[in-house]
Amino acid sequence: MKMFRSQTNEMPKEMPKVFTFSLHLLKSFLLTFFSCFLRIKVPRYKRMSKTWPKRFSLTKSPLPEESKDTLCTNWFSIYVAAALSFVGTVQFSLYFSSIWPYLQIIDRSIDETQFGWVIAIYSVGQIVSAPLFGFLSNKICQVRLPLIIGLCLMFLGNVSYLCLEIVQLPKFYILLFCRCIVGMGSGNVCLLRTYASTASTVKDRSRAIAFVTCGQALGATSGPAFQLLFTFISYPGFSLFGPLNFNLYTAPAYLACLMNIAGVIVLIMCFEEYYAGLEEAKAKECCGDKEKNAENEQQQKQAKLPPYDLLACLVCYLSRFTQMFVQGNLETIGSPYAMMMFAWSEQIAVQVTAIAQSLVGAITFGTYILYISLKSKKELNCRLSCILSFVGLIIFHLITFSWPFLPTPVTTFNETQSQMEPRPVGCNATKFSWCQNLSQVNVWLFYSSYVVCIGLAFPVLNIAMNTLFSHILGPRRQGTQQGFFQISGTFARLIGPVLMSNLYTLRGPNLAWTMELAVAGATLFMWLIFYGRMVPLLTTKRRSLSAATSFSRLEDGKLSTSGSMQSIGEEEAEKESDQQRTEEANNENGKNNGGTKAEPIRRHNTLSKTLAVVLERDGKLSVAH
Repeated sequence: MKMFRSQTNEMPKEMPKVFTFSLHLLKSFLLTFFSCFLRIKVPRYKRMSKTWPKRFSLTKSPLPEESKDTLCTNWFSIYVAAALSFVGTVQFSLYFSSIWPYLQIIDRSIDETQFGWVIAIYSVGQIVSAPLFGFLSNKICQVRLPLIIGLCLMFLGNVSYLCLEIVQLPKFYILLFCRCIVGMGSGNVCLLRTYASTASTVKDRSRAIAFVTCGQALGATSGPAFQLLFTFISYPGFSLFGPLNFNLYTAPAYLACLMNIAGVIVLIMCFEEYYAGLEEAKAKECCGDKEKNAENEQQQKQAKLPPYDLLACLVCYLSRFTQMFVQGNLETIGSPYAMMMFAWSEQIAVQVTAIAQSLVGAITFGTYILYISLKSKKELNCRLSCILSFVGLIIFHLITFSWPFLPTPVTTFNETQSQMEPRPVGCNATKFSWCQNLSQVNVWLFYSSYVVCIGLAFPVLNIAMNTLFSHILGPRRQGTQQGFFQISGTFARLIGPVLMSNLYTLRGPNLAWTMELAVAGATLFMWLIFYGRMVPLLTTKRRSLSAATSFSRLEDGKLSTSGSMQSIGEEEAEKESDQQRTEEANNENGKNNGGTKAEPIRRHNTLSKTLAVVLERDGKLSVAH
């Protein structure tokens, strides 16, 4: 096997026999798993073999032909969407614990500010691609083709990252290109949330969204955990494909490439789109049907949805921004912060950060499993859960703040000592003037609060906010809106790392923590103010029922409203009793007065006419809840 001499004049080692055996064992396991999986699905694939090229045609994906009484959620496609959401999200956090030490080896001229740009450029790619993916999905009425395009882009970016060490170009700009391409590919994650919202019935929607957000949350938190699996492979490692080395810094890129390839295979062979939750599906409308008769047009008119609450959507956008702002900043300065605050070497910082992220991922996974096992959206109050999550973020920053009254100062060294071998650890007092006035946070307090507060706040916020945002939009195609929802998070990841890295360089971690406290506090304040607006969309049918049940009495031609809503059963029982009393009064007055109509009949007719006028307003009337 051809050897390659790295830039550090260290010779790569031959591939260990134990590692070769492990690769063959892993390959055998994957082949066995996929063969068993495919054997179960063979009859299904045979049926689709004649029509599979239509999957990639730019035509609208058909909706189920069943009646609205038989529409149900296709859970297998939801499971596939959850797995793909994990693959797309893990690309962001897979390098965080190793990329900074890797840059210090291959190019020491890259500083903390440039590292912030490396992290932020990922979000630039997402901001560009997310609305384009959403628009394309709405245009062709399918998510499969945009998902495949995104996975191919992520594969290209990861391959470029593997070539970072061997190209004779500035490492900083090559790394910017790699992360931007991966970010553009991961912009398709918004389509998976859209699919979970529109492919599930109203009854199953919160649980379906929980599966997809579970995959996203696990991908965002378990990236460094994968890095922990490769820490035993020292740099420069061994040559795998010619000059391309396999070590603890490049192993995440190889893993990401395998995930992208597996994702494309699953999309081609296993994924089928069913949109049980769309309003046009409930009206027996087929998305690609061009021939519409009068009955279908009438059904489409009845299924027309009112506009969603824009202010509630803006609060959701702000919440997503805050969540990604905090998460991205903690991931960006995680390794440099640990090396500075606790005087750790690069390898120890990578290992401890990976362990902490693994624990957060375990708590996240447990939270989602607990919610999914409940199988009921009534078990979670979305609004209260969002508020408590932001309270948890504020508590974490208050606990881990470097308060002046803490007894132990941070370990410092000067520029002269930094040139010595082994390299000193701690805070570089020559480079950072704030080192002398910085107090050390207790390491156990920092990581325990990080695991508990962040591990509980992020998954609960993901479940509650994604579910509530979907209900605010209503049963409509949500590709564009979900794209803007993701843009709000990626915009935070764009400006957050750059802003935090500059604040960290100039003023230290205290100012960075103060900024995050201010953003989280402002978002919590907005939730408290607009708490009453954060409610699901009231569709036309539900509005009609609400308006009809709100008007409880009619006296002398004047309509009065009651503050309480009656159930459907009570409304029907009251209607039947009114009809019986009306018929009795009509018969009695007909006998006594020669067939003249009674007063209750006039009141009943007046109420019917008034309700007819009210219901024609199509939801514009404000009813008391």
